[in-house]
Amino acid sequence: MRSKNVAGITACTILFMALTVYLAPSILPAVAPVKASSRTITLVGTLVGYTYYWNNSNPTITVARGDTLTINLSSADAASHRLLIDFDNDGFGDTADCTTGMDQCSATFPPTTSISFTVNYPPGTYKYYCTIHPFSMVGNFVVQPPDFGVSSNPSNLSILQGTNANSTIAITSINNFAGTIALSANASPLGPTTSFGTNPVTVSSGGTTTSKLTISIPQTISPGPYSITVTGTNSSGSPSHTTTISVTVTRPDFSITSGPTSLSVAPSSSGTTSIMLTSTNGFSSIVTLTATVSPSGPQVSLNPTSVSLTSGGSASSTLTISTAASGYSSTPASQGNYVVNITASSGSLQHSIPVSLTVSSTISSPPGAPSLPLLAIAGGVIAAIGVTGVTVFLRRRRH
Repeated sequence: MRSKNVAGITACTILFMALTVYLAPSILPAVAPVKASSRTITLVGTLVGYTYYWNNSNPTITVARGDTLTINLSSADAASHRLLIDFDNDGFGDTADCTTGMDQCSATFPPTTSISFTVNYPPGTYKYYCTIHPFSMVGNFVVQPPDFGVSSNPSNLSILQGTNANSTIAITSINNFAGTIALSANASPLGPTTSFGTNPVTVSSGGTTTSKLTISIPQTISPGPYSITVTGTNSSGSPSHTTTISVTVTRPDFSITSGPTSLSVAPSSSGTTSIMLTSTNGFSSIVTLTATVSPSGPQVSLNPTSVSLTSGGSASSTLTISTAASGYSSTPASQGNYVVNITASSGSLQHSIPVSLTVSSTISSPPGAPSLPLLAIAGGVIAAIGVTGVTVFLRRRRH
């Protein structure tokens, strides 16, 4: 270190430097922007009492390679300062670099001065400091490397067997990146196939370019969740980046419901319920219906026994349950609880639904109606009164 600088440092050892960094709104926060830009930073040296201090603990200045940077410098008091950004990393005190080297230097101030330059230095972390007070006014100056990002929209897809869907893959320049990106896609588990509308893609500094990714689902792969990982790779050595698309594979199907879901039928009687079938995911075909009862006893039938479903449509069949005797030697169904199981089939698709059945001798009466025993008693009383009245009338006529 040169003696003149040692003398300057010694004279300032009883002081601590403070440098407050004010960032213009266009560059907040202090993170490299996506697009190349002209950036302005203001550094202010402030003397408080007998000490200098650094506000924000010598804040780090972060820029992107390719940015055009202007640093405005001022002093809030009479103290002199001179900014040096040490791009050759040769340490404090090499002020000759201000005229012959690669470092960036300001004039001595106060009151104010500024420097402007394009950040064409290799990515990395450098030091900036005051040549007059280098041990107290010192911080990091970070040059971020060019990079790119990969994203997808949409990133969640539901795709029917035998069809396809698209997602837009966007490649975005970061820190003034410019170059060609090769795209690849891998499915997990295997099954879906992929293709890109444009591959490779070229992105300009500060720009964004896109490619359409088509995801095709063969008719034969199983329904369920899959993921497609898209990777962007740059031949210049930048790290690869990925985005993931979640895919749910569905198949044409149908659903089955009943209404009502339970019946109560008296012995030697019958009841009905409606069986409804509804197309889902574009199902279109013939559905065959069968019904079984457990334990055996009641007789069940469906009308019709097959229905035709169109895409997005619905159809119904009537289930009839009979508890009457069905043959010469048979008897009515016993009282108790039963389950009628209705099965709907179409090719490899099959769905079932249960209907609860209760066979009971109790016949429900309308609300407020008297029960059968009360009706019989009331009828007997009325008959008795009638007989008595007739008898009295006849006796009186005889007399």
